[in-house]
Amino acid sequence: MNAARVLLVEDDVGVARMLERGLAQAGYAVDWSRTLQDAVARAGQLSHDLVVLDRMLPDGDGADLCAALRKFGHPARVCMLTARDALEDKLRGFDAGADDYLVKPFEFDELLARLHALGRRGPAERPELRRVEVDRTLVLGHRKVKLTKREWALIQPLLEHRGQTVRREDLLAAAWGGEDAVSTNAVDVYVGYLRRKLAELDGDVRIDTIRGEGFRLNE
Repeated sequence: MNAARVLLVEDDVGVARMLERGLAQAGYAVDWSRTLQDAVARAGQLSHDLVVLDRMLPDGDGADLCAALRKFGHPARVCMLTARDALEDKLRGFDAGADDYLVKPFEFDELLARLHALGRRGPAERPELRRVEVDRTLVLGHRKVKLTKREWALIQPLLEHRGQTVRREDLLAAAWGGEDAVSTNAVDVYVGYLRRKLAELDGDVRIDTIRGEGFRLNE
Protein backbone atom coordinates (compact mmCIF):
# COMPACT_ATOMS: atom_id res chain seq x y z
CA MET A 1 0.00 0.00 0.00
CA ASN A 2 1.41 3.41 -1.00
CA ALA A 3 2.05 5.99 1.72
CA ALA A 4 -0.42 8.85 1.94
CA ARG A 5 1.09 12.02 0.47
CA VAL A 6 1.00 15.25 2.49
CA LEU A 7 1.51 18.77 1.17
CA LEU A 8 3.03 20.74 4.06
CA VAL A 9 2.71 24.51 3.60
CA GLU A 10 4.68 26.29 6.35
CA ASP A 11 7.12 29.19 6.09
CA ASP A 12 8.80 28.71 9.50
CA VAL A 13 11.80 26.50 8.68
CA GLY A 14 12.16 25.12 12.22
CA VAL A 15 8.49 24.15 12.49
CA ALA A 16 8.46 22.76 8.96
CA ARG A 17 11.53 20.57 9.53
CA MET A 18 10.05 19.19 12.75
CA LEU A 19 6.73 18.40 11.08
CA GLU A 20 8.38 16.97 7.97
CA ARG A 21 10.54 14.64 10.05
CA GLY A 22 7.67 13.53 12.29
CA LEU A 23 5.28 12.92 9.40
CA ALA A 24 7.91 10.93 7.51
CA GLN A 25 8.55 8.78 10.59
CA ALA A 26 4.79 8.20 10.81
CA GLY A 27 4.81 6.81 7.27
CA TYR A 28 3.69 9.81 5.23
CA ALA A 29 5.33 11.03 2.02
CA VAL A 30 5.85 14.77 2.54
CA ASP A 31 6.22 17.66 0.08
CA TRP A 32 7.16 20.95 1.74
CA SER A 33 6.32 24.43 0.42
CA ARG A 34 7.19 27.74 2.10
CA THR A 35 4.94 29.98 -0.02
CA LEU A 36 1.48 29.95 -1.58
CA GLN A 37 2.98 30.20 -5.05
CA ASP A 38 5.12 27.11 -4.57
CA ALA A 39 2.23 25.23 -2.93
CA VAL A 40 -0.06 25.96 -5.89
CA ALA A 41 2.59 24.61 -8.27
CA ARG A 42 3.09 21.44 -6.22
CA ALA A 43 -0.65 20.87 -5.84
CA GLY A 44 -0.98 20.99 -9.61
CA GLN A 45 1.91 18.60 -10.25
CA LEU A 46 1.37 15.93 -7.58
CA SER A 47 -1.59 14.08 -6.11
CA HIS A 48 -1.91 14.80 -2.39
CA ASP A 49 -4.18 13.07 0.11
CA LEU A 50 -3.76 15.65 2.88
CA VAL A 51 -2.70 19.29 3.16
CA VAL A 52 -1.23 20.76 6.36
CA LEU A 53 -1.61 24.47 5.75
CA ASP A 54 -0.37 27.49 7.71
CA ARG A 55 -2.61 30.58 7.52
CA MET A 56 0.07 33.30 7.70
CA LEU A 57 2.45 32.92 4.75
CA PRO A 58 4.90 35.40 3.16
CA ASP A 59 2.81 35.86 0.01
CA GLY A 60 -0.72 35.63 1.39
CA ASP A 61 -3.33 33.86 3.47
CA GLY A 62 -3.36 30.07 3.43
CA ALA A 63 -7.16 30.21 3.43
CA ASP A 64 -6.98 31.52 -0.14
CA LEU A 65 -5.08 28.40 -1.20
CA CYS A 66 -7.66 26.21 0.51
CA ALA A 67 -10.48 28.02 -1.31
CA ALA A 68 -8.67 27.56 -4.64
CA LEU A 69 -8.20 23.82 -4.03
CA ARG A 70 -11.90 23.46 -3.31
CA LYS A 71 -12.87 25.57 -6.33
CA PHE A 72 -11.04 23.24 -8.68
CA GLY A 73 -12.24 20.07 -6.97
CA HIS A 74 -8.93 19.03 -5.35
CA PRO A 75 -9.75 15.93 -3.26
CA ALA A 76 -7.19 16.47 -0.46
CA ARG A 77 -8.37 16.92 3.11
CA VAL A 78 -7.05 20.17 4.63
CA CYS A 79 -5.89 20.79 8.20
CA MET A 80 -5.06 24.43 8.91
CA LEU A 81 -2.34 25.44 11.37
CA THR A 82 -2.37 28.96 12.75
CA ALA A 83 -1.56 31.18 15.69
CA ARG A 84 -4.91 32.88 15.15
CA ASP A 85 -7.37 31.51 17.69
CA ALA A 86 -10.23 34.02 17.31
CA LEU A 87 -13.57 32.50 16.31
CA GLU A 88 -13.80 34.67 13.18
CA ASP A 89 -10.43 33.34 12.00
CA LYS A 90 -11.56 29.76 12.48
CA LEU A 91 -14.79 30.45 10.62
CA ARG A 92 -12.80 32.00 7.76
CA GLY A 93 -10.79 28.80 7.49
CA PHE A 94 -13.84 26.55 7.51
CA ASP A 95 -15.63 28.79 5.00
CA ALA A 96 -12.63 28.40 2.70
CA GLY A 97 -13.13 24.63 2.82
CA ALA A 98 -10.80 23.45 5.59
CA ASP A 99 -11.68 20.11 7.19
CA ASP A 100 -9.89 20.76 10.50
CA TYR A 101 -8.21 23.64 12.33
CA LEU A 102 -5.36 23.39 14.84
CA VAL A 103 -4.12 26.41 16.82
CA LYS A 104 -0.39 26.87 17.49
CA PRO A 105 1.34 25.84 19.67
CA PHE A 106 0.18 22.23 19.50
CA GLU A 107 1.47 18.76 20.30
CA PHE A 108 2.65 16.81 17.27
CA ASP A 109 0.73 13.73 18.43
CA GLU A 110 -2.50 15.72 18.24
CA LEU A 111 -1.77 16.77 14.65
CA LEU A 112 -0.97 13.16 13.79
CA ALA A 113 -4.25 11.96 15.30
CA ARG A 114 -6.19 14.57 13.34
CA LEU A 115 -4.49 13.61 10.09
CA HIS A 116 -5.24 9.94 10.69
CA ALA A 117 -8.89 10.86 11.27
CA LEU A 118 -9.02 12.94 8.08
CA GLY A 119 -7.42 10.12 6.14
CA ARG A 120 -10.14 7.73 7.26
CA ARG A 121 -12.76 10.10 5.86
CA GLY A 122 -11.42 9.64 2.35
CA PRO A 123 -11.11 12.32 -0.35
CA ALA A 124 -13.16 15.51 -0.15
CA GLU A 125 -16.20 15.55 -2.36
CA ARG A 126 -16.38 18.01 -5.22
CA PRO A 127 -19.29 20.41 -4.64
CA GLU A 128 -22.24 19.80 -6.93
CA LEU A 129 -24.42 22.47 -8.47
CA ARG A 130 -27.77 22.39 -6.69
CA ARG A 131 -31.03 24.20 -7.35
CA VAL A 132 -33.45 25.69 -4.83
CA GLU A 133 -36.79 25.97 -6.58
CA VAL A 134 -38.60 28.06 -3.98
CA ASP A 135 -36.57 31.19 -4.81
CA ARG A 136 -34.97 30.16 -8.14
CA THR A 137 -31.47 29.94 -6.68
CA LEU A 138 -28.42 27.95 -7.81
CA VAL A 139 -26.01 26.85 -5.08
CA LEU A 140 -22.40 25.66 -5.43
CA GLY A 141 -20.52 25.06 -2.20
CA HIS A 142 -20.85 28.20 -0.09
CA ARG A 143 -21.92 30.42 -2.99
CA LYS A 144 -25.35 31.02 -4.48
CA VAL A 145 -26.90 33.10 -7.23
CA LYS A 146 -30.52 33.96 -7.97
CA LEU A 147 -32.00 33.59 -11.46
CA THR A 148 -34.82 35.38 -13.22
CA LYS A 149 -37.93 33.40 -14.10
CA ARG A 150 -36.79 33.03 -17.72
CA GLU A 151 -33.23 32.02 -16.80
CA TRP A 152 -34.61 29.46 -14.36
CA ALA A 153 -36.83 27.90 -17.03
CA LEU A 154 -33.97 27.82 -19.52
CA ILE A 155 -31.48 26.08 -17.25
CA GLN A 156 -33.82 23.26 -16.19
CA PRO A 157 -33.26 21.04 -19.27
CA LEU A 158 -29.50 21.64 -18.99
CA LEU A 159 -29.49 20.59 -15.33
CA GLU A 160 -31.63 17.53 -16.00
CA HIS A 161 -29.31 16.43 -18.82
CA ARG A 162 -25.91 17.39 -17.37
CA GLY A 163 -23.08 16.41 -19.66
CA GLN A 164 -25.48 15.90 -22.57
CA THR A 165 -26.29 18.19 -25.48
CA VAL A 166 -29.70 19.87 -25.30
CA ARG A 167 -31.09 21.10 -28.61
CA ARG A 168 -31.65 24.81 -29.10
CA GLU A 169 -35.30 24.11 -29.99
CA ASP A 170 -35.85 22.26 -26.70
CA LEU A 171 -34.41 25.16 -24.73
CA LEU A 172 -36.63 27.56 -26.63
CA ALA A 173 -39.70 25.48 -25.81
CA ALA A 174 -38.73 25.19 -22.13
CA ALA A 175 -38.21 28.93 -21.62
CA TRP A 176 -40.75 30.46 -24.00
CA GLY A 177 -43.33 27.70 -24.46
CA GLY A 178 -45.80 28.54 -27.18
CA GLU A 179 -44.96 32.24 -27.42
CA ASP A 180 -45.06 33.49 -31.00
CA ALA A 181 -42.35 35.40 -32.84
CA VAL A 182 -39.52 34.33 -30.52
CA SER A 183 -36.22 33.95 -32.36
CA THR A 184 -33.84 31.12 -31.53
CA ASN A 185 -31.28 33.89 -31.02
CA ALA A 186 -33.09 34.61 -27.76
CA VAL A 187 -31.62 31.34 -26.48
CA ASP A 188 -28.09 32.62 -27.16
CA VAL A 189 -28.83 35.86 -25.33
CA TYR A 190 -30.15 34.10 -22.23
CA VAL A 191 -27.40 31.48 -22.26
CA GLY A 192 -25.03 34.46 -22.09
CA TYR A 193 -26.90 35.71 -19.02
CA LEU A 194 -26.66 32.26 -17.44
CA ARG A 195 -22.93 32.05 -18.10
CA ARG A 196 -22.40 35.31 -16.23
CA LYS A 197 -24.52 34.03 -13.33
CA LEU A 198 -22.58 30.75 -13.20
CA ALA A 199 -19.30 32.71 -13.16
CA GLU A 200 -20.49 34.36 -9.93
CA LEU A 201 -20.47 30.91 -8.30
CA ASP A 202 -16.70 30.86 -8.79
CA GLY A 203 -16.65 27.19 -9.75
CA ASP A 204 -15.94 25.02 -12.78
CA VAL A 205 -19.55 24.78 -13.99
CA ARG A 206 -19.96 26.02 -17.55
CA ILE A 207 -22.37 25.95 -20.49
CA ASP A 208 -20.62 24.91 -23.70
CA THR A 209 -21.91 25.66 -27.18
CA ILE A 210 -22.09 22.55 -29.36
CA ARG A 211 -21.95 23.95 -32.87
CA GLY A 212 -24.95 23.00 -35.00
CA GLU A 213 -26.61 21.08 -32.16
CA GLY A 214 -27.26 23.09 -29.01
CA PHE A 215 -25.76 23.56 -25.54
CA ARG A 216 -24.29 21.37 -22.81
CA LEU A 217 -23.88 21.96 -19.06
CA ASN A 218 -20.55 20.61 -17.84
CA GLU A 219 -19.15 20.43 -14.30
